Amino acid sequence: MEMTSAFTLNVRLDNIAVITIDVPGEKMNTLKAEFASQVRAIIKQLRENKELRGVVFVSAKPDNFIAGADINMIGNCKTAQEAEALARQGQQLMAEIHA
Repeated sequence: MEMTSAFTLNVRLDNIAVITIDVPGEKMNTLKAEFASQVRAIIKQLRENKELRGVVFVSAKPDNFIAGADINMIGNCKTAQEAEALARQGQQLMAEIHA
């Protein structure tokens, strides 16, 4: 079963993309490993839009943006190497967003 996307993309008339994060069913947005494919799909769409002038990330949660990585996801790592690999994946995704 595929998770409902936590990210929505809207491109305004002035060619500014607004990516809204709203983790379904949670009071706070936390980052999860399964979001990587969702973000990469949005990045692909953004790169295909040659008219795009900028990108803004916003939260649909009224009192917070992103609380950080999901503690349960980190707690499920069984070894330091597994946790390090997870951190590397997150860093790689942030580098892709930056590019």
